[in-house]
Amino acid sequence: MCYSGGLDHKEVAGKVVLCNNPSEHQTDIEGQKEEVERAGAYAGIFMTDLSFLYPEDYTIPAIILPFATGALVREHATQVNTTRVKSMTFVHTNLGTKPAPQVAQFSSRGPDSITPGILKPDILAPGVDVLAAVAPNKPSMELKNYNLVTDYALKSGTSMAAPHAAGVAALLKAVHPEWSPAAIRSAIMTTAYAIDNTHTTIKDQWSGLPATPLDFGAGHINRNKAMNPGLVYDMNVQDYIEFLCTLGYNDKQMKAVIRRSQWTCRQPPTELNYPSFMAIINGTESPRTKSFSRVVTNVGDDTSIYQAILQVPSGMRITVEPSTLTFTAKYQQQGFVLNVEIDSDAPKVIYGYLKWVDQHDHIVSSPVVALNN
Repeated sequence: MCYSGGLDHKEVAGKVVLCNNPSEHQTDIEGQKEEVERAGAYAGIFMTDLSFLYPEDYTIPAIILPFATGALVREHATQVNTTRVKSMTFVHTNLGTKPAPQVAQFSSRGPDSITPGILKPDILAPGVDVLAAVAPNKPSMELKNYNLVTDYALKSGTSMAAPHAAGVAALLKAVHPEWSPAAIRSAIMTTAYAIDNTHTTIKDQWSGLPATPLDFGAGHINRNKAMNPGLVYDMNVQDYIEFLCTLGYNDKQMKAVIRRSQWTCRQPPTELNYPSFMAIINGTESPRTKSFSRVVTNVGDDTSIYQAILQVPSGMRITVEPSTLTFTAKYQQQGFVLNVEIDSDAPKVIYGYLKWVDQHDHIVSSPVVALNN
């Protein structure tokens, strides 16, 4: 057992240690590694199905195995008297890992603390172990008494996911130079996917359980489909100003944000034309309903007829009026109203989907989330 202070230096010095900690301690691989290093072992073999170590954490030779594989190594180490290695192959790129993608354990989660009525995050993008350029004159990691430098390193974080999203946005702007930032975001969100390669909902890396739109937003980014979304939820500068007006900012704060000395706020304020839906239902509300007004712009085929397809779980009801949108020209706009209702005993987070589907195979998908307070 590789607990803190649990290894005897005399027994493990210069040896390879197989840590046989119980599965409930599988997330503390960093602590096990530190104990193996403290005791003077040459290397460590660790078992976990949830590894959160990053490349710079490997300060000693180490390998991390799933519990099923680790059990075979443990059996061999404890029962075989003489060991002979016939061959050893290192897998540089392991394709087809399942389940994937996942929501990284460090990924930001919703709801938004300032405006919980706007679903956050918007999107999920690759951000774990991304090969990135780094400053070659600054230490990338420490190994015993040495500072190691490199031109490239595997990095993880929002700083890795953001360039993926920005690159897709740049691609869309090149293909559709007339699109606004809101249209680009809409295209990215409404074409994202929330099903992983095991054909189930994307998982939360930390818990291993199915994630929700409060974890992955509209889903994982899909750059190719985003180029042809069919419909977009567009907005202009005034729409954002109206949104800021509802937050109670004073004149000084408004000027700092919008970089203008004059602006107008309509009364009553208009609703932000966002490509997702977030209903905050308080326990005292009756009926437990919320309505949304949206406008979509046709950026697909000139003549298109979209039908509203609803995916709704038990305890939630969603209606859309009208349920059919007919377009006869590109850039034509159509409005609709979505109403969501939940039961009093619904889960704290419950969600479904609105999908506008046309005869040209466009699927414009939006999560509909209700937070049952």
